[in-house]
Amino acid sequence: MSRFVYFLLISNMIANLIASSPRILFGKSEEGAIVTMIIALFFGVFINWVLITFFKAFPGKSLPHILSLYLSKWIAIPTLFILGIVWYVSGMQTLITYIDILLRFITPEMSVYLIIAMFIPVITFGVIMQSRNILFTLELVFVLSFPVAAYYVVKLYFSEQVSWNHVAIAMTFIDNPPDYTVFSTVTYLFVGAFDIIIFNSLLKKKMTFGIKQALIIFILGAFAIFTTYFIPIGVLGFDQVESILYPWILTSDSIRMKFGVIERVIFIFLLLLLAIAFLNITIHWHVACKLFQSAFGIEQLKIKLREKISLGIVVVVFWSIAIYTTLKVTEYDLFLYSKYYFNSIPIILIGLMVLMLVVNRRAKI
Repeated sequence: MSRFVYFLLISNMIANLIASSPRILFGKSEEGAIVTMIIALFFGVFINWVLITFFKAFPGKSLPHILSLYLSKWIAIPTLFILGIVWYVSGMQTLITYIDILLRFITPEMSVYLIIAMFIPVITFGVIMQSRNILFTLELVFVLSFPVAAYYVVKLYFSEQVSWNHVAIAMTFIDNPPDYTVFSTVTYLFVGAFDIIIFNSLLKKKMTFGIKQALIIFILGAFAIFTTYFIPIGVLGFDQVESILYPWILTSDSIRMKFGVIERVIFIFLLLLLAIAFLNITIHWHVACKLFQSAFGIEQLKIKLREKISLGIVVVVFWSIAIYTTLKVTEYDLFLYSKYYFNSIPIILIGLMVLMLVVNRRAKI
């Protein structure tokens, strides 16, 4: 399996570390969160297996190209349009969350319009750039940030502020029945690999998904889930963590580097997450843009000027909706809408996997 698939998977897990996902999990900590996370972990490995198994039969082809070959336009176009909305909302959710974090913790006196204006040129450039360059940028960011991230995680796990007694208390609720909202929220952590519905056009080699790949994804998922859920509980306490808006920010602020240039780890943590967030939004919106282009037939335009104008219209619509939504939604609205969005993810994934099965059968005929 290509290393880029792992990068896409990890970037999505990290970007959702301080979004609405932890709050949803902590809100269900006494209502079956743990057993549901275990179930979702195995389901996450399963959906990645289905994804890679499907695309290994079509090396070098994106999902829009595959659907155009084996399905009628009456099915392919609505499918691409719906998936485009799903990927666009995913990026917008991350955008709104990180703008709110910047206003609260890094630049509280800066205007929200100025912060949005800082995001626009960077993300727009990423959306319209070539897919190959996005993958290379993703790899570069991971290589540069890995040493810092590894040090931060080790520091966090061995910190004196982590009370494993609180973690033990949280584990006592493992016998409660599963919860669908927790299941859908954890499942969303594993959908980063689904970005290859567009980037597979660049992966010319035939991918494989065996025991080794399944084990790697299982370990990554288990580590991400355990860290996301149990570490804030260990630092902030089992009873208090549910009421905190951004528990991971307070968790990172509890760590100090006595002999470091920057004593408070929270600044390194936020800058690292901000870099991943920029990439995550860019990747999701780039995929959404490609899906919309394929749905509306923009990529098939023979005149380059028309294609560029159409692409510009898509980008303008993206930002118009995003800016309006950012200015209108409240913290409660974002949390509520995120729950609705997460709850729709398993249904959409199952529908997509069924469609993949149909396409795969038609391709073999």
